[in-house]
Amino acid sequence: MLEKDRLIVLEKERKHQEEKNNKIKEKELYKQRCRIYEEMVKKQKIESHKIKNAPKDAYISLRHINKIYDNKVQAVYDFNLDIKEKEFVVFVGPSGCGKSTTLRMIAGLEDITCGDLFIDKTYANELHPKDRDIAMVFQSYALYPHMTVAGNMAFGLKIKKYPTLKVDENGNPILGINKKAIKILKNQYNNLNKYFVSLAEGEEKNKIENELNEIKEKIEYLEKTPIEVYEYKHLPKDEIRSRVEKAAQILQISEYLGRKPKALSGGQCQRVALGRAIVKNAKVFLMDEPLSNLDAKLRVAMRSEIIKLHNDLNATTIYVTHDQTEAMTMATRIVVMNKGYIQQIGTPIEIYNHPANIFVATFIGSPAMNLINAKFVKDEVILPQGTIVKLGKDFEKAVNDFYVKEKANLEQELKQIEDNFIEKKEYEDKIKIVEEKNKNHSTKMLEYELQKLHEELKLCLESNARRTYLINSLEKINALDLKKEISVIFGIRPEDIYQANRILTDEVVSQQFALKVSVAELLGHEYYVHSEFEGVEIVSKIHAKTLVNVGDELNLVFDLSKIHLFDTITQKLIK
Repeated sequence: MLEKDRLIVLEKERKHQEEKNNKIKEKELYKQRCRIYEEMVKKQKIESHKIKNAPKDAYISLRHINKIYDNKVQAVYDFNLDIKEKEFVVFVGPSGCGKSTTLRMIAGLEDITCGDLFIDKTYANELHPKDRDIAMVFQSYALYPHMTVAGNMAFGLKIKKYPTLKVDENGNPILGINKKAIKILKNQYNNLNKYFVSLAEGEEKNKIENELNEIKEKIEYLEKTPIEVYEYKHLPKDEIRSRVEKAAQILQISEYLGRKPKALSGGQCQRVALGRAIVKNAKVFLMDEPLSNLDAKLRVAMRSEIIKLHNDLNATTIYVTHDQTEAMTMATRIVVMNKGYIQQIGTPIEIYNHPANIFVATFIGSPAMNLINAKFVKDEVILPQGTIVKLGKDFEKAVNDFYVKEKANLEQELKQIEDNFIEKKEYEDKIKIVEEKNKNHSTKMLEYELQKLHEELKLCLESNARRTYLINSLEKINALDLKKEISVIFGIRPEDIYQANRILTDEVVSQQFALKVSVAELLGHEYYVHSEFEGVEIVSKIHAKTLVNVGDELNLVFDLSKIHLFDTITQKLIK
């Protein structure tokens, strides 16, 4: 090879290497910009919410929580709930209603799309799960098969380090500067400064400069301010053993501490899982259908154990289940959910006696409430085949009051939506612009912006759908003539239908019907009797002291003081 050719090859190699180095530098700078951008977004998000929305009385507060997955499926809609300290709150609803998703967002196992979460007055959206002071019990026991019961319960305590105050020989706290915090801030400063240097003059550069000055002030303050020094240590073995033994005593599994999970029953395994949560001494217990894998008898026993445990520990408990019996027997308050929405919040007795809508009425109670389409005129209900049920003047007033109040509520909600109404096209145009930018120059910032716009569009579409529903509902309510007959749904629970021979007090307003038995289900102490009434099948509860056979005609009494009327337009309870 001639010298000239060799020099040309060397020059090409040099240029290639230079291009390669430049690309690496650009890539590093791009990563740096993305990281800084994400930190700024996160900081802005925290600062914008944590002060103005901090709850005063609630220990756990969920404010306008929404969950939208990457495939644009929304699992939870506008979830609002305040939970007081030491409450036992149960989320109940059918599979896929969003109850477990909400629980996982509280635990930090799922990101919150939008909305605010507070735990003990601390903004918790960005808190790591380990920093939330919670203990979680899952549907699956998830025990280590090679460890004993004691080992399983102690495992979390053995691996975790706890802050311990450093003291001198006289027992006085040792003071020093926060080196860790200073190091983190210096790294932030250096990274941000590199980004600052690469920027052209403008609004963004001024913003970054202010950020740099703020970090610098924090560093100077920390370097001058001595603090108590902590070191992170594992818990002493005696402390771990003491906690495990105490939890085992509470759960009555002390004799099984040396056994492995394969030598335990399902109920004993679930107790071990509970014990693993108890030893953490957490202030909040989250339980995701912990009894669903147990048989019926064991579920009853474990149900009472969990209630006793809650009372002994004085902790705040959030419990998820699809079993209404668990909800009714365990909760201080119940949150009924369906299709991602809260349907009703209240005590078990409130929800049972005054269901907010048809879904709650049919979901809570076994067998479900009997429902019949009917017409309401003045103070009486006309059933499909012409039977008239006299309800009294208080029902007439309740119907009138309901529609006046409901109309006002719908108008108010509609006004709120229309005040913040954004056309779908507006978001779609914005998305097109961002997508165009992304096509030519893909960056993390643009990707984030695009994701945010898609989420906002989803919420916008939901808002628009709600707006359409409100407009239609208002039109239907305005078209009603309350002086004439209106469509309602007549509801009565099976236990409020009695045999005619039952002795009723004078206060009970009742009406008697002769009904033929089509199915009689004997449960030992009572029958579930199925009969045809007004063209629909209804269920009643009859005491087993009376023999009931298919084909028998029974004289049944409806307790009219326990009647429920529901609106056909909104599905809500009238009275």
